[in-house]
Amino acid sequence: MPPQAYPQQVQPQQAYPQQAYSQQAYAPQHGTPPCVMCGAGPTADATFRGHRGLIIVMQFLKQKGPFCRDCGISTFRTMTSRTLVQGWWGYGSFIVTPFVLLINLFQRGKVAKLPARQPDANSGQPLPLGKPVYLRPTMIGLGVPLALVGVIAAVAIGAPKSGVGGCVAITGTDSWKWVACEQTHDGKVISEANSENGCGDLDVYMEERTRKGRVTGTDYYCVDSSL
Repeated sequence: MPPQAYPQQVQPQQAYPQQAYSQQAYAPQHGTPPCVMCGAGPTADATFRGHRGLIIVMQFLKQKGPFCRDCGISTFRTMTSRTLVQGWWGYGSFIVTPFVLLINLFQRGKVAKLPARQPDANSGQPLPLGKPVYLRPTMIGLGVPLALVGVIAAVAIGAPKSGVGGCVAITGTDSWKWVACEQTHDGKVISEANSENGCGDLDVYMEERTRKGRVTGTDYYCVDSSL
């Protein structure tokens, strides 16, 4: 009777091939390691970055792969969206943020061209894709640099031009100022001269050049009061 019971003792060893099969299924099927987020494949080696400006200081963020297509796109959307609203607040951050956004776009291309993820028994759920970046409320963050560029352009356009082509307005007996030619003015500079007598019949407007509070020279502008 005891010898007949021996085969029953080796029956649990039949589960070992199943465990080995599971490990084999978990091995990379496309020559790539599993996704760091969900464990599925195929994957691409990508690193997504984020930036946070804190006026005086700044914070650099990053999430390394490899990622499957779904988790990679999800990570791209999350980090890029947050950077759009958090990245502009500081002099240095205002310069760094556009580069971070461009880097993320390049990294997105690596995961976007992957085939659909192929989960197995060992992989988990992928990160939720969510809405594309351009459909998220965080897109309002692009208004910060656009508004600043608009202000700079408005100031540059509205600023009075000096030198040839600029317009002048008399402010007193011996004083004048540069004004935008679209405004009321008393003449337009058509040339410069080397001396007060170098403008012929045109009006001469003189402007002293200064450096550190000291007069270093004088500019002579020939003004046509009919323009």
